[in-house]
Amino acid sequence: MGENQSKVDNSGNARKRRWPLVLLAVLACALVAGGVALALKAASSHKEPAPAAQSAPAEEVLVTEEAAPEVAPPEPEPVQPVNIRLMMVGDILLHMGVIESGNMGDGTYNFDHLFTPILGDIAEADVAVVNQETILGGTSWPYSGYPSFNGPQEVGDAEVNAGFDVILKATNHTFDMGYAGVKAELSYWADNHPQMKVIGAADPDGEGIAPAGGTSPAGAYIFEKEGFRVALLNYTDVLNANVDLEYDHNVIGIMNEDRIHTDVAAAREQGADLVIVFAHWGEEYEESPVESERYWAGVMQDAGVDVVIGGHPHVIQPVEVLERDGRKMLVCWSVGNFVSTQNDARNMVGGMVKLNLVKDGVGARVDTYEFMPTVTQKEPYTTNMCAYKLSDYTDELAAQSTVSAWAGEGGTLGWYLDYCAMVLGDAFDWDTRSVHGTL
Repeated sequence: MGENQSKVDNSGNARKRRWPLVLLAVLACALVAGGVALALKAASSHKEPAPAAQSAPAEEVLVTEEAAPEVAPPEPEPVQPVNIRLMMVGDILLHMGVIESGNMGDGTYNFDHLFTPILGDIAEADVAVVNQETILGGTSWPYSGYPSFNGPQEVGDAEVNAGFDVILKATNHTFDMGYAGVKAELSYWADNHPQMKVIGAADPDGEGIAPAGGTSPAGAYIFEKEGFRVALLNYTDVLNANVDLEYDHNVIGIMNEDRIHTDVAAAREQGADLVIVFAHWGEEYEESPVESERYWAGVMQDAGVDVVIGGHPHVIQPVEVLERDGRKMLVCWSVGNFVSTQNDARNMVGGMVKLNLVKDGVGARVDTYEFMPTVTQKEPYTTNMCAYKLSDYTDELAAQSTVSAWAGEGGTLGWYLDYCAMVLGDAFDWDTRSVHGTL
């Protein structure tokens, strides 16, 4: 057996080989090196995590909640309506009997009694209008009645005390005392009651009244309430005096097509939402509108007028709503007399017009209107000359009035009711004793 052959022990198994020490050292170094490598690899796998990535776009994110409903924009605040209440009464005719009713017997005059029964109606109005038919020239001339009137200026004091705001002066009696009479009355108003608005006439020595920018002394008094503007104009189609019409156009509001259009347009430019014309027109004692009234109403309708209130016939006439191209114009053809001493029962019947005007988010318009007949009361030997609303008139008042003495049945309450129903037609409401409606 050679020296390098494996030896077998007695059991027959071969004996294990013995590794040299150098080889064992090499193997140990290799194991140590492998362990270090494994340790480094493990350490590298436990580095700090990288910063989080940006959030994904909204469309890439799963939404589990329902989307919020769309919110409607808030409703605009509603426009609060503004109302203007206007009232108007007809002709103040200063016959001598009316003048004497204010004679206090001591050289003074007081006419407050003329308006006592309607003070509440005047107070309710935002703007109250009266047609001072005859001139208030005062003591510069003797007081006189028909046909050339001159009255005490204390009548104007009573109109102020009653609460009227606007005086109409374009009438056929404006020049009864000539140009001097016009100047005397206008000076009275300016000096004593400058707050009173006098339209329809101008001082002959002044520049005329044209506050709306028009060319006519009818001008336009523009009443304003909370931004709601209503223009008031006054014209006459009739004159008694033989005067210079070219000059008169600077003194009185005479009806003229161009002038009406100009004045209405000027009022609109001044911001007027509505235009009301007070027209002195027609034929005396005619109970229906005549051709000239309808002609001028057409002119005013073309110009864009909203309401026309007429006077001069000394009797009442119907109420009508004219419509053209979708626009409505209310016409009270005649309001008749408020006080006078004319000798016919029908001349004792006048009219009080009440308008409720409104401006809201839709625009400006006449909301409601009412034509309330009035009855002149004349009692002998007293200062009780005035006018009552027909709705307040009674058989007792009729029995006390001098009208019944010379008019027979014409001075009774029943007669007045029948007369108003005849003139005003089916529109007359027997319950309210008036004509009323909505535009």
